Amino acid sequence: MLPPRKNRIPLEKDPEAATFPTIMVALSENSSVENNHEISILDINNAGIGIACSVPLRVGQRIFFKEDHPEWEFPKHGIVMWTFKNSGEIRAGIKFA
Repeated sequence: MLPPRKNRIPLEKDPEAATFPTIMVALSENSSVENNHEISILDINNAGIGIACSVPLRVGQRIFFKEDHPEWEFPKHGIVMWTFKNSGEIRAGIKFA
């Protein structure tokens, strides 16, 4: 089941801004400023999300979803299942946990 949307905002790429929706995540349970990062959502399904970001990730790493997303209700965390570098940015698949 997809995370429930609070508002009906299309997930498709915005042709005007040429950007994908972004959310804030932490790379550890410590929610300090250094651990908070913005990621772009590329796709989403019942099992998890595909993202793009600028910070290196590793398979098995836990990602903690921030609770201040007005459009989405995410689980507390997810696990990086795969990752690769593409044109200077990191792409990854995160499984909801």
